[in-house]
Amino acid sequence: MGGVTGGAFKCDFGGCTAPPFQTQYLLNSHANVHSSNRPHYCPVRGCPRSEGGKGFKRKNEMIRHGLVHDSPGYVCPFCPDREHKYPRPDNLQRHVRVHHMDKDKDDQQLRDVLAQRPEGGNRGRRRRT
Repeated sequence: MGGVTGGAFKCDFGGCTAPPFQTQYLLNSHANVHSSNRPHYCPVRGCPRSEGGKGFKRKNEMIRHGLVHDSPGYVCPFCPDREHKYPRPDNLQRHVRVHHMDKDKDDQQLRDVLAQRPEGGNRGRRRRT
């Protein structure tokens, strides 16, 4: 194993700058980024990303999305439908910074969202023993 770089499977989509892929499978997976196809759907009935809804281009995106159904969730207080729910506070904070730039920095709800920290306190870091 080790020092293998590049691959034999190059994307031929016009203007694509992706490096060649190691396998046909990886190239096929990559090809979805150039398509409007969204063949992977959330299995949770009623989810806007389930069958008949928006779906996902890649299976791993659908799997990652499943976290919103399995976690307590951090809900955007600014979206009228309360549909935007994130598994971690940093995901919600990114959403708020991108989609709600119009909020006054002194808005108490905005300050509360930006101050949220993950449950558990250590934020994913291991403690030395």
